[in-house]
Amino acid sequence: MGRNWDWSFNHGKQRRLEAEILAQKAGTTVSQPPLHSHDGTMQSQFEKGWHSVTPVEIQHAIMPPTPSIGEALRQNKRLRDLLRI
Repeated sequence: MGRNWDWSFNHGKQRRLEAEILAQKAGTTVSQPPLHSHDGTMQSQFEKGWHSVTPVEIQHAIMPPTPSIGEALRQNKRLRDLLRI
């Protein structure tokens, strides 16, 4: 696959997650993928990306998991170390 194909695939995933978040807020459902390109190959890659999103990815996009206490402390320490530089 070329870089453009990869971009279309990744863009399809990203747009699906954005659509799922908006649909959740509006109380609706996501229907079909939108038109991304009039080029059949690029549209196909976009739709493959759109349909590759898993329910777990959607759930994480809608409600990101909260970090554990240990992870929060590690992040806090990393930020403090960065600010000392």
